[in-house]
Amino acid sequence: MADASARQEKERANVRARVEQSTKLPAMPTVVVRLMEMMESDQTTARQLGEEIAKDQVLSAKVLKLVNSGFYGFSQPITTIPHAVAMLGFDAVQSLVMSSQVLELMEGALPGLWEHSLGCARVCAMLAEVAGLDEAEELGVIGLLHDLGKVILCQTLESEFMLVQRRVDKLDMLFCRAEEEVLSCNHGHIAGWLLEKWALPTKLVSPIVEHHDFGPRRDHAARTAAVHIADVLVRAEGLGSGGDRRIPRLDPAALEILQMDVQAVRGVMDRIDAELSDLRRR
Repeated sequence: MADASARQEKERANVRARVEQSTKLPAMPTVVVRLMEMMESDQTTARQLGEEIAKDQVLSAKVLKLVNSGFYGFSQPITTIPHAVAMLGFDAVQSLVMSSQVLELMEGALPGLWEHSLGCARVCAMLAEVAGLDEAEELGVIGLLHDLGKVILCQTLESEFMLVQRRVDKLDMLFCRAEEEVLSCNHGHIAGWLLEKWALPTKLVSPIVEHHDFGPRRDHAARTAAVHIADVLVRAEGLGSGGDRRIPRLDPAALEILQMDVQAVRGVMDRIDAELSDLRRR
Protein backbone atom coordinates (compact mmCIF):
# COMPACT_ATOMS: atom_id res chain seq x y z
CA MET A 1 0.00 0.00 0.00
CA ALA A 2 2.81 2.41 0.91
CA ASP A 3 4.67 1.57 -2.31
CA ALA A 4 1.53 2.18 -4.37
CA SER A 5 0.92 5.51 -2.67
CA ALA A 6 4.52 6.60 -3.22
CA ARG A 7 4.32 5.59 -6.87
CA GLN A 8 1.10 7.56 -7.30
CA GLU A 9 2.64 10.66 -5.72
CA LYS A 10 5.67 10.35 -8.00
CA GLU A 11 3.46 10.03 -11.08
CA ARG A 12 1.39 13.03 -9.98
CA ALA A 13 4.52 15.13 -9.41
CA ASN A 14 5.72 14.21 -12.89
CA VAL A 15 2.43 15.29 -14.45
CA ARG A 16 2.52 18.54 -12.50
CA ALA A 17 6.04 19.30 -13.71
CA ARG A 18 5.06 18.65 -17.32
CA VAL A 19 1.97 20.85 -17.05
CA GLU A 20 3.82 23.71 -15.37
CA GLN A 21 6.66 23.58 -17.88
CA SER A 22 4.32 23.65 -20.86
CA THR A 23 4.53 26.74 -23.05
CA LYS A 24 0.80 26.35 -23.74
CA LEU A 25 -0.24 27.00 -20.13
CA PRO A 26 -2.29 30.22 -19.94
CA ALA A 27 -0.28 33.00 -18.31
CA MET A 28 -1.54 35.37 -15.65
CA PRO A 29 -3.00 38.28 -17.63
CA THR A 30 -0.91 41.45 -17.20
CA VAL A 31 -4.03 43.45 -16.40
CA VAL A 32 -4.81 41.08 -13.51
CA VAL A 33 -1.40 41.73 -11.97
CA ARG A 34 -2.19 45.44 -12.09
CA LEU A 35 -5.70 44.84 -10.67
CA MET A 36 -4.29 42.88 -7.75
CA GLU A 37 -1.94 45.76 -6.97
CA MET A 38 -4.83 48.23 -7.12
CA MET A 39 -7.04 46.07 -4.89
CA GLU A 40 -4.44 46.09 -2.14
CA SER A 41 -5.21 49.78 -1.66
CA ASP A 42 -8.28 50.81 0.35
CA GLN A 43 -8.39 53.94 -1.78
CA THR A 44 -9.20 52.10 -5.02
CA THR A 45 -12.76 52.68 -6.22
CA ALA A 46 -14.98 50.55 -8.44
CA ARG A 47 -14.70 53.20 -11.16
CA GLN A 48 -10.90 53.15 -11.07
CA LEU A 49 -10.86 49.37 -11.26
CA GLY A 50 -13.34 49.38 -14.11
CA GLU A 51 -11.35 51.98 -16.01
CA GLU A 52 -8.21 49.84 -15.71
CA ILE A 53 -10.00 46.81 -17.19
CA ALA A 54 -11.63 48.96 -19.86
CA LYS A 55 -8.20 49.90 -21.23
CA ASP A 56 -8.17 46.44 -22.82
CA GLN A 57 -11.18 46.47 -25.15
CA VAL A 58 -11.02 42.79 -26.04
CA LEU A 59 -10.83 41.79 -22.37
CA SER A 60 -13.69 44.15 -21.48
CA ALA A 61 -15.89 42.58 -24.15
CA LYS A 62 -15.16 39.07 -22.85
CA VAL A 63 -15.96 40.04 -19.26
CA LEU A 64 -19.22 41.75 -20.22
CA LYS A 65 -20.18 38.72 -22.31
CA LEU A 66 -19.73 36.52 -19.24
CA VAL A 67 -21.62 38.89 -16.96
CA ASN A 68 -24.56 39.00 -19.40
CA SER A 69 -24.54 35.30 -20.34
CA GLY A 70 -27.22 34.44 -17.79
CA PHE A 71 -24.43 33.65 -15.34
CA TYR A 72 -25.76 36.07 -12.72
CA GLY A 73 -29.38 36.34 -13.81
CA PHE A 74 -29.50 40.13 -13.94
CA SER A 75 -32.84 41.39 -15.27
CA GLN A 76 -31.14 44.29 -17.08
CA PRO A 77 -27.94 44.04 -19.14
CA ILE A 78 -24.68 45.26 -17.60
CA THR A 79 -23.13 47.54 -20.20
CA THR A 80 -19.96 48.91 -18.58
CA ILE A 81 -17.11 47.40 -16.58
CA PRO A 82 -17.50 49.92 -13.69
CA HIS A 83 -21.17 48.87 -13.45
CA ALA A 84 -20.09 45.21 -13.33
CA VAL A 85 -17.60 45.95 -10.55
CA ALA A 86 -20.21 47.86 -8.57
CA MET A 87 -22.75 45.02 -8.91
CA LEU A 88 -20.42 42.07 -8.32
CA GLY A 89 -17.53 43.34 -6.23
CA PHE A 90 -13.79 43.40 -6.82
CA ASP A 91 -13.06 39.72 -6.21
CA ALA A 92 -15.74 38.38 -8.54
CA VAL A 93 -14.76 40.70 -11.40
CA GLN A 94 -11.08 39.88 -10.93
CA SER A 95 -11.95 36.19 -11.17
CA LEU A 96 -14.01 36.83 -14.29
CA VAL A 97 -11.07 38.64 -15.88
CA MET A 98 -8.94 35.56 -15.31
CA SER A 99 -11.75 33.27 -16.44
CA SER A 100 -12.06 35.10 -19.74
CA GLN A 101 -8.51 34.05 -20.65
CA VAL A 102 -9.38 30.36 -20.71
CA LEU A 103 -13.13 30.01 -21.22
CA GLU A 104 -12.91 30.48 -24.98
CA LEU A 105 -10.75 27.33 -25.06
CA MET A 106 -13.50 25.18 -23.52
CA GLU A 107 -15.32 24.18 -26.69
CA GLY A 108 -12.01 23.32 -28.30
CA ALA A 109 -11.28 20.91 -25.45
CA LEU A 110 -14.65 19.21 -25.13
CA PRO A 111 -17.91 19.96 -26.97
CA GLY A 112 -20.56 21.07 -24.47
CA LEU A 113 -18.08 21.98 -21.73
CA TRP A 114 -18.99 25.68 -21.89
CA GLU A 115 -22.71 24.95 -21.34
CA HIS A 116 -21.87 22.50 -18.54
CA SER A 117 -19.61 25.04 -16.83
CA LEU A 118 -22.08 27.90 -17.17
CA GLY A 119 -24.85 25.66 -15.85
CA CYS A 120 -22.71 24.70 -12.87
CA ALA A 121 -21.99 28.36 -12.19
CA ARG A 122 -25.66 29.27 -12.16
CA VAL A 123 -26.62 26.30 -9.99
CA CYS A 124 -23.83 27.21 -7.55
CA ALA A 125 -25.48 30.61 -7.17
CA MET A 126 -28.85 28.90 -6.55
CA LEU A 127 -27.31 26.66 -3.89
CA ALA A 128 -25.68 29.66 -2.21
CA GLU A 129 -29.13 31.22 -1.95
CA VAL A 130 -30.77 28.03 -0.62
CA ALA A 131 -28.00 27.34 1.91
CA GLY A 132 -27.48 30.96 2.93
CA LEU A 133 -23.85 31.07 1.82
CA ASP A 134 -22.07 34.40 1.50
CA GLU A 135 -20.52 35.70 -1.73
CA ALA A 136 -22.86 33.90 -4.15
CA GLU A 137 -21.26 35.71 -7.11
CA GLU A 138 -17.81 34.43 -6.16
CA LEU A 139 -19.16 30.90 -5.76
CA GLY A 140 -20.59 31.20 -9.25
CA VAL A 141 -17.12 31.97 -10.60
CA ILE A 142 -15.82 28.84 -8.86
CA GLY A 143 -18.54 26.83 -10.59
CA LEU A 144 -17.60 28.39 -13.91
CA LEU A 145 -13.97 27.31 -13.48
CA HIS A 146 -14.51 23.92 -11.84
CA ASP A 147 -13.57 21.98 -15.01
CA LEU A 148 -10.73 24.28 -16.03
CA GLY A 149 -8.31 21.39 -15.55
CA LYS A 150 -9.86 19.56 -18.51
CA VAL A 151 -8.96 22.50 -20.74
CA ILE A 152 -5.41 22.57 -19.38
CA LEU A 153 -5.09 18.81 -19.88
CA CYS A 154 -6.24 19.11 -23.49
CA GLN A 155 -3.85 22.01 -24.16
CA THR A 156 -0.74 20.69 -22.43
CA LEU A 157 -0.88 16.86 -22.42
CA GLU A 158 -2.61 16.00 -25.67
CA SER A 159 -1.65 12.32 -25.85
CA GLU A 160 -2.76 11.66 -22.27
CA PHE A 161 -5.97 13.59 -22.93
CA MET A 162 -6.71 11.27 -25.86
CA LEU A 163 -5.98 8.21 -23.69
CA VAL A 164 -8.45 9.49 -21.09
CA GLN A 165 -11.09 10.07 -23.74
CA ARG A 166 -10.60 6.57 -25.14
CA ARG A 167 -11.04 5.01 -21.69
CA VAL A 168 -14.17 7.09 -21.11
CA ASP A 169 -15.68 6.01 -24.43
CA LYS A 170 -14.63 2.34 -24.28
CA LEU A 171 -15.41 1.64 -20.62
CA ASP A 172 -18.22 4.19 -20.12
CA MET A 173 -16.55 5.62 -17.03
CA LEU A 174 -16.38 8.99 -15.33
CA PHE A 175 -13.87 11.38 -16.89
CA CYS A 176 -12.22 12.01 -13.52
CA ARG A 177 -11.77 8.28 -12.86
CA ALA A 178 -10.18 7.77 -16.28
CA GLU A 179 -7.82 10.67 -15.52
CA GLU A 180 -6.81 9.07 -12.23
CA GLU A 181 -6.05 5.76 -13.95
CA VAL A 182 -3.97 7.43 -16.67
CA LEU A 183 -2.38 10.30 -14.71
CA SER A 184 -2.75 9.47 -10.98
CA CYS A 185 -4.58 12.80 -10.61
CA ASN A 186 -7.69 14.47 -12.01
CA HIS A 187 -8.67 17.79 -13.56
CA GLY A 188 -9.32 19.31 -10.13
CA HIS A 189 -5.66 18.91 -9.20
CA ILE A 190 -4.54 20.17 -12.61
CA ALA A 191 -6.64 23.33 -12.34
CA GLY A 192 -5.32 23.89 -8.84
CA TRP A 193 -1.73 23.98 -10.10
CA LEU A 194 -2.54 26.81 -12.51
CA LEU A 195 -4.67 28.77 -10.05
CA GLU A 196 -2.00 28.50 -7.36
CA LYS A 197 0.52 29.78 -9.90
CA TRP A 198 -1.85 32.69 -10.49
CA ALA A 199 -1.82 33.28 -6.69
CA LEU A 200 -5.58 32.98 -6.26
CA PRO A 201 -6.80 32.62 -2.67
CA THR A 202 -7.50 29.14 -1.31
CA LYS A 203 -11.20 29.94 -0.90
CA LEU A 204 -11.37 29.93 -4.71
CA VAL A 205 -8.84 27.17 -5.40
CA SER A 206 -9.78 24.47 -2.85
CA PRO A 207 -13.39 23.94 -4.03
CA ILE A 208 -12.15 23.44 -7.60
CA VAL A 209 -9.39 21.03 -6.57
CA GLU A 210 -11.67 18.96 -4.33
CA HIS A 211 -15.06 18.93 -6.07
CA HIS A 212 -14.63 15.24 -6.95
CA ASP A 213 -13.11 14.41 -3.56
CA PHE A 214 -15.36 16.17 -1.04
CA GLY A 215 -14.35 16.14 2.61
CA PRO A 216 -16.60 17.80 5.21
CA ARG A 217 -13.71 18.59 7.57
CA ARG A 218 -11.53 20.35 5.00
CA ASP A 219 -11.18 24.10 4.63
CA HIS A 220 -13.95 25.79 2.61
CA ALA A 221 -16.06 22.63 2.81
CA ALA A 222 -19.38 24.44 2.29
CA ARG A 223 -18.16 26.00 -0.95
CA THR A 224 -16.76 22.66 -2.12
CA ALA A 225 -20.07 20.98 -1.27
CA ALA A 226 -21.95 23.50 -3.41
CA VAL A 227 -19.67 22.91 -6.42
CA HIS A 228 -19.90 19.13 -5.95
CA ILE A 229 -23.70 19.20 -5.78
CA ALA A 230 -24.02 21.63 -8.69
CA ASP A 231 -21.82 19.44 -10.89
CA VAL A 232 -23.93 16.37 -10.14
CA LEU A 233 -27.27 18.14 -10.72
CA VAL A 234 -26.17 19.78 -13.98
CA ARG A 235 -25.01 16.40 -15.23
CA ALA A 236 -28.27 14.79 -14.14
CA GLU A 237 -30.18 17.46 -16.08
CA GLY A 238 -28.01 16.88 -19.16
CA LEU A 239 -26.87 20.49 -19.50
CA GLY A 240 -23.87 20.54 -21.81
CA SER A 241 -21.26 17.85 -21.30
CA GLY A 242 -18.50 17.17 -18.79
CA GLY A 243 -16.84 14.77 -21.23
CA ASP A 244 -18.59 11.53 -20.26
CA ARG A 245 -22.07 10.02 -19.99
CA ARG A 246 -21.96 9.18 -16.30
CA ILE A 247 -23.39 11.02 -13.28
CA PRO A 248 -21.09 11.12 -10.23
CA ARG A 249 -22.46 9.87 -6.91
CA LEU A 250 -23.87 12.68 -4.78
CA ASP A 251 -22.06 12.63 -1.44
CA PRO A 252 -24.64 12.77 1.40
CA ALA A 253 -22.09 14.66 3.52
CA ALA A 254 -22.20 17.51 1.00
CA LEU A 255 -25.98 17.81 1.45
CA GLU A 256 -25.57 17.62 5.20
CA ILE A 257 -23.04 20.43 5.40
CA LEU A 258 -25.40 22.69 3.41
CA GLN A 259 -28.32 21.48 5.54
CA MET A 260 -30.24 20.31 2.48
CA ASP A 261 -32.59 17.35 2.21
CA VAL A 262 -34.11 15.53 -0.77
CA GLN A 263 -36.97 18.02 -0.96
CA ALA A 264 -34.51 20.92 -1.17
CA VAL A 265 -32.65 19.15 -3.99
CA ARG A 266 -35.92 18.65 -5.88
CA GLY A 267 -36.63 22.35 -5.48
CA VAL A 268 -33.26 23.25 -7.02
CA MET A 269 -33.86 20.82 -9.89
CA ASP A 270 -37.25 22.44 -10.53
CA ARG A 271 -35.49 25.81 -10.72
CA ILE A 272 -32.93 24.37 -13.13
CA ASP A 273 -35.76 23.28 -15.45
CA ALA A 274 -37.40 26.70 -15.22
CA GLU A 275 -34.39 29.03 -15.28
CA LEU A 276 -31.74 27.24 -17.36
CA SER A 277 -33.83 26.44 -20.43
CA ASP A 278 -31.46 28.57 -22.53
CA LEU A 279 -28.63 26.05 -22.12
CA ARG A 280 -28.20 23.21 -24.61
CA ARG A 281 -29.06 19.74 -23.35
CA ARG A 282 -27.30 16.67 -24.67
